[in-house]
Amino acid sequence: MLFVCSEDWYFVSHRMALARAAQVRGWEIIVACRANEAAIGLREEGFRVIDLNIARGGLNPVKSLATVFSLWRLMRQEKPDIVVNVAIQCVILSALAGLLAGVSRSVNMVTGLGFVFVSNGRKARIVRAIISAVLRVYALFPSIKVIVQNHDDYELMRQLGFSKSGLSLIKGSGVDLQKYLPVSDMREGDNPKTAIFVARMLWSKGLGELIGAARLLQQKGRHYRIWLVGDVDLANPDSANVSDLEQWQNDGLVEWLGRRSDIPALLTQSDLAILPSWREGLPKSLLEAAACGLAMVATDVPGCREIVKHEETGLLVPMGDKPALADAIETLMEDDASRRRFGQQARKMVEDELCDAIVVEKTLAVIEADQSFKK
Repeated sequence: MLFVCSEDWYFVSHRMALARAAQVRGWEIIVACRANEAAIGLREEGFRVIDLNIARGGLNPVKSLATVFSLWRLMRQEKPDIVVNVAIQCVILSALAGLLAGVSRSVNMVTGLGFVFVSNGRKARIVRAIISAVLRVYALFPSIKVIVQNHDDYELMRQLGFSKSGLSLIKGSGVDLQKYLPVSDMREGDNPKTAIFVARMLWSKGLGELIGAARLLQQKGRHYRIWLVGDVDLANPDSANVSDLEQWQNDGLVEWLGRRSDIPALLTQSDLAILPSWREGLPKSLLEAAACGLAMVATDVPGCREIVKHEETGLLVPMGDKPALADAIETLMEDDASRRRFGQQARKMVEDELCDAIVVEKTLAVIEADQSFKK
């Protein structure tokens, strides 16, 4: 089973449990990705890691063709029974390489459609049209299966031509309930109360709206601590700059913690999770927050509304609405009872529907759906 994923750390964060389960079932696991520090842990798991410089930051024709050629060559050499492509960039490039290499089955995980499907900029519209056209072609091939994470993306894929037999809806990538434990108390009386935003520092994650909401709260005399957890992504045209983040921190609006490996601990020190994103698959950061029993504030957009049920597990606000975002943060920060209730219901939802065990089993059922591929 060949996994194709742009970054080793992303694979560890989002698909390690799936790979482990497949390995237990007898599959030899190969991970093709940009191999850095996280690749060490992957190799210790017994996975074979192949360092591949997968094109990122848009569909640059030269870089994209180079990636397709590298993947084609790898597939011709390894002859995988199944290729599993993780995230839209790898889906577009690796599925094409698989067709050219004669791969008999590829399972393509569309974990969100990202910036190009929400931006109205000229470049984004062009890339969106290209991606949509490529997906329409892929829908013609029975060997290409697609997994999406929310109902909106499911309907979009149906419109692009994927049949029900070639398309599956599996919410999220799962979360380890033994690692992400519910907060034992709601930290009443702590000062300041803490909101946490876990994401790459991208504008499409709602970073600008969160900073705007923080300014409004500051002007009202509400001095909450807001943690930004995640790094910039300068290969992505949507990334904020380090200078922006440092300035916001100097202004007292946020605390930028950068990329951290102790997310469970940070969540247990938080009172509220925030993600005012423009579009998601099903956000891992909110999944982990829900597992820790945190109430959430997010935008009413695809992906976010799959996990944030308005006035059940948190509050939803219109995309781009800074005053509404500020009001929602203030409402829940000042209402301990609602935060507790929403957080408890969020944890139960994860236990019932979204934990590792359930998601991995459903995903393997799709991957191994054809009996001829089972080990």
